[in-house]
Amino acid sequence: MTRWDILRDVLTSKHDTRDAIGKAWPLFFFLVFNTNMSNKFITSYPELKEKLDESPNTIKHWRDQLVANKVVKVFKGKGSMSFTLLSPYDSLVTCEQDDITRIKLNSDPATKRLLDKVSSYNNMSLLPVIAEITAKLDNLEKKLG
Repeated sequence: MTRWDILRDVLTSKHDTRDAIGKAWPLFFFLVFNTNMSNKFITSYPELKEKLDESPNTIKHWRDQLVANKVVKVFKGKGSMSFTLLSPYDSLVTCEQDDITRIKLNSDPATKRLLDKVSSYNNMSLLPVIAEITAKLDNLEKKLG
């Protein structure tokens, strides 16, 4: 399941899930698409102000809304803050992040055959390496082509 599938599920899910985000959608989307796989995003108000083009007061209001409704947990530091998405929203950042690679794995016949070979020899632990190499080869082919 890709990030887009999970995002669709969040947007079309229960009304409570959408209401928890409230007017903080810009900050929520920014966090979803900038948080790493370990579900941590460290930033500051000046950085958010620059990226979101909003005042620090608005950003603080959005942050407080997301914290109050248990969408995110925030650890405040001296000049920065660390965001962690809470369940079920955390699945948006811990899911398969390379959507293009995921689509290729599902649609390309050669990739499917490779996956069948890998799984038949019980080497599924090699799958992330294969996906990464495939993505790098695709990038090289695009640059050369």
